[in-house]
Amino acid sequence: MNYIVSKMDARPNKTLFIVLFIGLLVVLFSLFLLYFIDKIERMFPKKFPKQQKITVVVPTPTSCEGYMRFFERIGDGGQWTSESDFIPVLIGRNGLSWGRGLHDIQEGEQKKEGDGKTPAGIFNLGLIMGVAKELPLGASWPLYHKKSPLDAWIEDPTLPHYNHLVTISEASSPPTWFEKQRLRIEDPHLEWMVFIEHNYPDAIPGMGSAVFLHERYGEHTPTSGCVAMEKERLIELIRWISYDAKPKIVILSIPDYARLQIQWDLPPLHQAYPEAFLIVNQNKQ
Repeated sequence: MNYIVSKMDARPNKTLFIVLFIGLLVVLFSLFLLYFIDKIERMFPKKFPKQQKITVVVPTPTSCEGYMRFFERIGDGGQWTSESDFIPVLIGRNGLSWGRGLHDIQEGEQKKEGDGKTPAGIFNLGLIMGVAKELPLGASWPLYHKKSPLDAWIEDPTLPHYNHLVTISEASSPPTWFEKQRLRIEDPHLEWMVFIEHNYPDAIPGMGSAVFLHERYGEHTPTSGCVAMEKERLIELIRWISYDAKPKIVILSIPDYARLQIQWDLPPLHQAYPEAFLIVNQNKQ
C-alpha cells in the first residue's frame, strides 16, 4: 500500500515538471519572436508610419482670429485623432490669401509681400529659431538655429536670398540693408519662431516671406501675416512635432476647409473648429 501511495505521489511531480518545461519553452519562444520582429522592423521601414497635421481655421477669409489643433494618424487613409484641444490663434490683420505650398494653385487672391495676410494652403514646417542654446526640454526637431545679432531674414524682394536666413560675417560693418532685415532678437515675443514653408525654398520675389509661428502680442492682436499663439501652447507644439511624422500645417477659412476636406484628406471640420457647422449654415443662407 505504501508503494502505491509513493507512486501516486510521484505523478503530480512529473506533471509539474512537464508544465514548467513547456512554460519555459513558451517564454524562450516569445523572446525569440520579439527579437526576430525587432530585427525585421529595423531592416525594413515601417509600412504604416505616423503622420501629423496641424490645422489653423478661421471663420472667413477676412477673419484674423481662429483655432489651431494637432492631429495624428497611422498610415495613409487612417482616421485622424486629435492630440490637443482648440488653441486660440491670431493671423494676419487682413485675413487670408492663397500661399505657395504643397497644394495646387487655387483660384482667388494670391499672397503678396506686405499685404498683411497669412498664406492659406498646406505647408511643411521648417527651421525653428530661438534665443536659447537648445530647443525646449522634450523637443526633438532636428532643424534648429540659435539666433544671433548677425542674423537676418530677407523680406525685401529686391535682395538676393529672398525669404531665406542670412548670417553676415561681422557686426562692425554690416551691409546697408541689414538693419531693416535683421532678426529682432530683443523682442521677447519672438523668443521661439517656427518657420512655415510658404514660398520656400524656391522663393518667388514679392510672393510673401517670413511666415512664422510665434508668441502672440495680445489676446486679440493680429499679425502682419504670421500665426501667433500663447507662448505655452507654442512650446507645446515644438515638443509635439516629430520630424519622422512629416508634420504639415493647414491654414484655411471654414468655407475653403469644407470645400477641400475630402480632396486634401483633412480631419473632419467639426474637429478642427468648434461649432463650425453653424458658420457653414450661415454662409449658405
